[in-house]
Amino acid sequence: MNVIAIANQKGGVGKTTTAINLGTALAATGLRVLLLDLDPQGNASTGLGISRADRTHSTYDILLGEITIEAAAVPTVVPLLDIVPATVDLSGAEIELVEYEERTHRLSRALARSDHRWDVVLIDCPPSLGLLTLNAMVASNSLLVPLQCEFFAL
Repeated sequence: MNVIAIANQKGGVGKTTTAINLGTALAATGLRVLLLDLDPQGNASTGLGISRADRTHSTYDILLGEITIEAAAVPTVVPLLDIVPATVDLSGAEIELVEYEERTHRLSRALARSDHRWDVVLIDCPPSLGLLTLNAMVASNSLLVPLQCEFFAL
């Protein structure tokens, strides 16, 4: 299972757009894709048609160990593309995770316990270098950093 984190501490550089479009393109080739929405704004979830009312389980529940990835994943309108949506609860996860041992490995352990039904996992990260992004980086075997080609873009 290839796990790719899409991260940049700067906002507005195309992380979510990249995650949605890359996920859609990979699914169109026949790969089974899971998108983990780790951004509390939840724009990847919204962009893939998951309404806030339909988000009963989220990446927050996975990070806190309350549910498996398989139980939280929901299909999207794109065939072969599933998503674990984000909820507003995720904005408080950084504070809660501080109390956990190995707090940067919560997501990697959840992925290791998964049944590996997906070929590719994409992780849409928030615009920060906090515990959510660190969890994504630890869990990934690849890192994609979108950026704008402008002065001071980094």
